[in-house]
Parts: sequence; structure tokens; C-alpha cells
Amino acid sequence: MKASSVMSFSKRPVVLIVAAALLIRFVFMPLLTYDFDIYHWALIISNIDSGNNLYDLDGYYYTPVWGYILGFVSAIQQFFVDIGSMGIRFTDMLPLEDLEYPYHISTITSIAFNACMKIPLILCDLAVGYLIYWLVKHRTGSPKKAAYGLALWLFCPVVLYMSSVQAMFDTFSALLLLLTVIMFYKDKCFIGGALFSMAVLLKFFPVFCIFVLLAYVAVKHREDGQLKRKMLESILGMAVMAFILMLPLILNGQVGDAFSFVFGRANDSDPMETVYLLFNTAIAILCAFFFGYRMYRSPSDRSDSSMFAYILFTVAAAVLMSTTPQYVIIIMPFLILYILAEDRAFLKCWIIISVAAFFAALALNNYSLLASLAEYTTIVSPDWLISGMQALETGIFGIDLVSAFATIFQLIQYAGTLLLIIFGLADLVSERYPTLGGIIMRVKGRGAKNEA
Repeated sequence: MKASSVMSFSKRPVVLIVAAALLIRFVFMPLLTYDFDIYHWALIISNIDSGNNLYDLDGYYYTPVWGYILGFVSAIQQFFVDIGSMGIRFTDMLPLEDLEYPYHISTITSIAFNACMKIPLILCDLAVGYLIYWLVKHRTGSPKKAAYGLALWLFCPVVLYMSSVQAMFDTFSALLLLLTVIMFYKDKCFIGGALFSMAVLLKFFPVFCIFVLLAYVAVKHREDGQLKRKMLESILGMAVMAFILMLPLILNGQVGDAFSFVFGRANDSDPMETVYLLFNTAIAILCAFFFGYRMYRSPSDRSDSSMFAYILFTVAAAVLMSTTPQYVIIIMPFLILYILAEDRAFLKCWIIISVAAFFAALALNNYSLLASLAEYTTIVSPDWLISGMQALETGIFGIDLVSAFATIFQLIQYAGTLLLIIFGLADLVSERYPTLGGIIMRVKGRGAKNEA
């Protein structure tokens, strides 16, 4: 290859975006890790390696798809990578377990294990980025906008943080829902249905999108005589994949264990949290029905654009059920597509949600991100780390700074997500309530309305 060709290739925006995004992730990957979540990934892999299934021993509280992914990661580690010990319980870290914020553990995972766990998440980030690039380019015809969409995803603060620092798997949730929508968009309804079941059995939020997806199939095929066949394909794909994924649990009588995280969290909540959860669940259900209905009423020539929009607004309503920072990641691919294919004004929502969620996670994790460095290197000391975390919980004038800062940023995250839905309803509100609609439009500001 000629030198000029190499230089030309290296200057392509996509290559530079991916290279910079990977560099940042590879720097953070070994240096910073939240102790609590990744400890459980090590525990689950250890349970799998000892011959137990996901629910035989304590430690796994999710529906099964993430456990299957961890089993695959375990197999890769056994056959190709020798990381040694996954983690050690350190007595000098025991004070972590006495902090007011309960989600810390004195068993600190090794730097090698941390890096191995984050590699699949980073690869998943790249896969989602590619799909966003393809979708934006396909919907707008603009490679420049597609590269911008790739950058909005790969440099999204909360996405970057969760894959390369906290090691949470919501990027897989985004990938599966995005693949689901793409398959329905390409009229591959059986595959779309199968992917939908995988997405729901990874994390529960995508289940609210079922009304929009089925309404989209109805709109797309209401006049070509294929409606019943395509609807049957969709439902059959969902049912077959759900049966395959749940079959081991059915045979072992562990179906109830698979949903313990969803129902257990509701049962363990204090009364105010329960009221909050019920209120936002009601919003999510109402929005799911409403946007499904709006999808069904959409004209055929706008069915594709409507589907992407209503999936965005539906999943945004679903994640209102919790202000946990990583949950908003599932919104981002659809929000980025909407910004670039429909309305640039929604970039405000991207900024508010992604930045607030990032700082909320950072406030909750704070010094604990350095726990592996403290125990496996001499860069920082365990005593310094623990004293810093205790000082944050003591705070100033008795104010718990960890909870205070996290709550502030989580409220901003919630407000940004709610604002996204309100912006999405702006045109409809303006038709019926011009004064209120005008206020929303002024807050929203001018965007670029693009026909996809």
C-alpha cells in the first residue's frame, strides 16, 4: 500500500473516532473499576466453573441472558487466557462493607480479570457504534452525519464509563434492542421477534416496546396481504427464543429465580421508593400503549420514521422507572438517530442525560474505582482510599456528600429523560393546546426537521 493511501485512510473521520474512543477505553480499562458489580461477575463465573448453573448458588439475580454471556466469557478465559486469581478478599478493605452506601465489597478483583471482563463490553460498544453509523447513513444518506452519530455514541460519557470503568452490561441491552428494531425495519420479523426476547430476558425495559413493534408490522403490511403471516412470524420468533432461553430453567424448576431481581427489588423497597416505582411504571405502561396506538395510526409512508421515534419515546418512558445511571444507555442509539435524522434540538436531551448519568455514577462509586490499584499496585494505598470514602459519607456539617451529589445528578438525569418525552409530544400538544405547546417549543428551541 502506498504511503499516500495509508495517510488518506488514517485521516478518515470514522477511523480517527474509533481509534480515539478505543484509546480512552484502553487507558481506563485497567486503571479504574467499581468493586461491587465486577465482584459479582467473578462470583458467577466461579460458580459456573464449579459446575453449577446460574441459580444453584447465590450471586446471580438477573434473567438468564447475561449469565449465558458470562458463561461464554468464562469459556474464552479458560481456553485462551490465563488470568490467575479473579479476586482476593482483603482484610484491609473490610471497612468498605460498613459504609452507609451498601454496594461495596472487600473482595477486590484483579486488574487482569477487570480488563478481561471489559473487553466484551468494549467490543459491544463498537458493534452498536457500527449499527448507528449504518442506520444514520442509510436514513439520511450522509456519511458526515453517520460519523457524527458514531462519535455521539462512542464518546457518550455514560456509555464510555459503563463499559470501560464500571463494567455494566447495558451496552448489550442497547445492542439487542437496536438489532431487534433493525430486523423489523428490514422486514425480518421472525429474527426480530427472537432478538426481542433476548433483549427482554437480558434487561426488562425493552418489553414495553412490543406494542410499537407489532403496530409497525401492522402498518407496514396492512395493504399487501402479508399482515397475518408477518404478525405470526414476529410472535413465533419471540416465543421460540423465549422457550429456548428459559428451557434450562424450566427443566430445573428455577423460572421464579430468573425474575427475582425484578420482583425482589420492588418488595425490598421502602414505601416512598415503592410509590415512585409504581408511579413511573404506570407512566411507562401508558406511554407504551399510547405510542403503540400512535404507531398504528401512522401513515404508511412515514411508518419507518414513526417506528424509530416511538421506540425512542417508549424506552425513555420505561427507564423512568429507575434513576440508576446505566439504564439510560438503552436510549442512546435511538436518541442519536433521532437527532441526526429528525430533529437536532434533541441534542439538548443527549447532553443532559448522558452527562448527568455519568456524574451520578461517579458520585456513587468515587474512590472505590481505585480499589484494584490500591491492592494490586503501589500507586495508591488502601488506607487513603478508605479514609476518602469515609470522609465523603461524613460530609460537611453532617451532610452525606455521596448521597447528596448522586441524588442531584439522578434528578437531572430523570428531568432530561422526561424532557425527551415532552419534546416528543410537542407537536401533538401544540395541536390541542397551542399555549402549552408554544412553551414547550420555546424550551426545545429550533432544530433541523429532516425527512428521513
